[in-house]
Amino acid sequence: MANMTQVSRSADFSVSAGNRKIVARFRNPSRVAAIEISNEPWEKLAQVPAQYRPMIDAILESTAKAVLSQYLESFSTWPTTINADLFTNDALIDAATSSNSTWLSKEQLTDLWKASATRKGFYADERYSNSGAYRKAVAKFEELVLKLAGKSAKIESDDLDKILVKLNDNDLETELGSFIVKRIEALKAKPQSDTIDLDCL
Repeated sequence: MANMTQVSRSADFSVSAGNRKIVARFRNPSRVAAIEISNEPWEKLAQVPAQYRPMIDAILESTAKAVLSQYLESFSTWPTTINADLFTNDALIDAATSSNSTWLSKEQLTDLWKASATRKGFYADERYSNSGAYRKAVAKFEELVLKLAGKSAKIESDDLDKILVKLNDNDLETELGSFIVKRIEALKAKPQSDTIDLDCL
């Protein structure tokens, strides 16, 4: 028999030792689903070099949320339980590295961006009140970040580098940070179009 875990419509519950709470939020209609799963995938991070742990932690978290969301969205009426085997270490790694890994819509990305430490830092900087050039730069940065939600987005390599450099370290450990880093890596891996010199005409 499959290893099942309860699906709660509220995130207000305590988890047992050695387990972790995964919460998925739905906007249309506004609902919450939460489950308790084994913390094993995160415990295995002890085997990963320290500099990569925050990023992998965030990727595992966002992947688990995506698996829960996608599973529940396939039902017209939510089930009361879900197969816990969908959230084992191997299952989450497979989901994170597959073509069906977590994708944020522009709406989701916008919500995460508005709550980010990076955006708060930009707006709290005194230059935001005193410098029109600074405000324009913030608006451009925000435009580039939100553009990452487009599956056919085209962003200059230099601008991708600037996004990574200016991203607050605290955001690297979040769903926002993991999405941005994965998108930038994917965009940088795409073959660049050849530059055609029209001066030779």
